[in-house]
Amino acid sequence: MEDDFLTDDQQADQVKSWLRQNGPFLIAGVVLGLGGLFGWNQWQHYQMQRAEAASALYDQLMQSVNGQQVDAASQQLQQLEADFSSSAYVDLARMSMAGLYVSRSKQEEAIAQLQRVADKGNSDEMRNIARLRLARLLSANDRNDEALKALDIPGSVAFAPLFHDVRGDVYYAMGKQAEARSEYEQALNGEMAAAVLDLGYVTAKLDQLGGTAADLTAAAGVPAAAPALADGQPAQ
Repeated sequence: MEDDFLTDDQQADQVKSWLRQNGPFLIAGVVLGLGGLFGWNQWQHYQMQRAEAASALYDQLMQSVNGQQVDAASQQLQQLEADFSSSAYVDLARMSMAGLYVSRSKQEEAIAQLQRVADKGNSDEMRNIARLRLARLLSANDRNDEALKALDIPGSVAFAPLFHDVRGDVYYAMGKQAEARSEYEQALNGEMAAAVLDLGYVTAKLDQLGGTAADLTAAAGVPAAAPALADGQPAQ
């Protein structure tokens, strides 16, 4: 309250004294604040530029893949890995390269690409997708034991039905119908089955094996009389 009775000159002297004592800290705080904001904006701009560059390189790789240009696509993948190793584009590029190798009957090269993503992908989602594709490719090459090793059921409720479905396909290819039937049943019982599976198709595979697809899928609205697969046709 005493400050209320100071003269203008006295109040001005107090302000000057406070500024002499605290001014440097105040200025430093402002400078640091502005510097931090400027630095953050620069960092965001840098990250955006890198994302755009990775996207452009990935687009080039996809053009090479679509054009069946193995050498060009391989070089572009190497550049993606060197410059953007933590980007999801690297995982997508590897899986695209795997598809290209399969189309050129280079099965081992395709398996190697999928194995890299399955082991070291930049996200759980990418790793799980790669594991599913890897298992299918291994099974198609009569390497069913290896395929099953790639198909340990993940903790993700979204991926679990997909893994059970592919495990069923692998067991079917091995002639183990009881195991295949169990896997298809677990796939259809999955919490996210209706969202991630072609329920009618899995139902058809289970019906062919004498399973209880009608009971499992009734709640999801799948017709009990789903078309059955032809005898002897490998499950997909």
